[in-house]
Amino acid sequence: MKKLLHPLLLIIFVSTLIGAGILRRGHEWGDDWAWYVLQAKSIADGSLDEFIAISDFTNYQSTTHLGPLAYPWGYPLILVPFYALNGISPMTLKIPGLVFFAGFLVCLYLFAKSRFTQTESLIFVSLFAFSPMLLEFLDYILSDIPFLFFSTLTLFLVMQKNESRTRYALIGASIFFTTFLRATGLLLLGCFLMIEFFKLLAQRKDRNIVKQIVLNSFIVCAVFAVLWITNMLLFPGGGESYLSQYKNLTVDLVIGFIGAYFKVYGWFFGEATGWQYLYYFVLAFALLGAWIRRREELYFILFFAVWMLVHITYPYWQGPRYIFPLLPIFIYFAFQGMKFAVGKLPLKYHRIGQQVMCGFWIAIAGYFLVTSSITSIYNVQNGRKINGPFDPMSVEVYDWVDRKTPPDSVLIFYKARVMRLMTNHPSIMINQCDGMLKGDYLILSKKVGKNNQVPPEEIGSCNLLLDKELENRRFVIYRIVK
Repeated sequence: MKKLLHPLLLIIFVSTLIGAGILRRGHEWGDDWAWYVLQAKSIADGSLDEFIAISDFTNYQSTTHLGPLAYPWGYPLILVPFYALNGISPMTLKIPGLVFFAGFLVCLYLFAKSRFTQTESLIFVSLFAFSPMLLEFLDYILSDIPFLFFSTLTLFLVMQKNESRTRYALIGASIFFTTFLRATGLLLLGCFLMIEFFKLLAQRKDRNIVKQIVLNSFIVCAVFAVLWITNMLLFPGGGESYLSQYKNLTVDLVIGFIGAYFKVYGWFFGEATGWQYLYYFVLAFALLGAWIRRREELYFILFFAVWMLVHITYPYWQGPRYIFPLLPIFIYFAFQGMKFAVGKLPLKYHRIGQQVMCGFWIAIAGYFLVTSSITSIYNVQNGRKINGPFDPMSVEVYDWVDRKTPPDSVLIFYKARVMRLMTNHPSIMINQCDGMLKGDYLILSKKVGKNNQVPPEEIGSCNLLLDKELENRRFVIYRIVK
């Protein structure tokens, strides 16, 4: 067993080392992360109701909703000890991503080793361990990587042959923790129950098997329900506001997302045109693998289909991060398709076919390793710098707000949730002239144009009485005279 673990530990160590090198000292301007951190802060401070009130003000006083009133509380709960350790420190708050990514790689290996040879299993894990696309997301304070760990753990547990009650209890717990991180984790439970229902129909004449299926499903649902009720008792809701966003859904959006999400799987290899052709080549084997494994891996196929159906009908584009849970399934089926094709070769070509297949995937994993290593080294040499909400220009704004404005003054800013986290001031987003008088101070970015704001060069058209209070290379602050 030790011999099997050593290569895996080396892969995980190198992956973690590269991932740590990719982390930067700040963060990009997207402000979902800020709400996660503010939720973590509210858990640490015991101020959950106050957080919901803050979120209600920020969302309902802004021109449009900026997000749900509260994200699922799983990821904020994960952040709590790291926030307690070092406050709003991006480098510290990114540590959970490294830990859960390592756990994800372990789950992949445990799944693969019962289906592939040791060499194939290690190659399979390496593709994800060194993936530039996945490693890039370690630099975000978002729930994607922990969600990827728990969704993959659930897939692994569901596909085990062990019929013990402990396994089914673990499935229920794993599905809960996946859903505790993101509401779409509930799809794992729905797919599990659908598969169990299909089994029940197929075995309906065998009473003992029917009883076992019902009991196993009950255990999964009971464990999930107990944990979910506990969650509801401990934490406030807020995710229901997601539903209001579906009013923006159109048929054209759905059609566009079908094509966009089809192409985004190719980004796992790279975004250049050449990589897209490679993706089409791999896709052919993935479809073949899904077909030949359709009976053994029906849960994978069903989960893949349901997941995509839900996400192509969500009215906002989310890019590659929404297909992360499906990437292991996609690559797994591609492996199976290639193995099947090799098995159809004349016997004398089996060995060379196997070598070509492994060589193909090793070359991709090697390219990933080199590319990610270069990115990591360059980032460290560059001092882990990033322009964003933690750079000197932004910090100057927060300092000025802290020193010069009353604590209850309302700030208008295009990333209102970041401004709330950084200044502890009521903050809203107004991107049109109407509504500007809701604020006391207007903070405009010189770099983002009409992105959730009226640009500085157009603010005169709003006919407001404004006193300029501060200006630096990136921002200008006005006091709104009323």
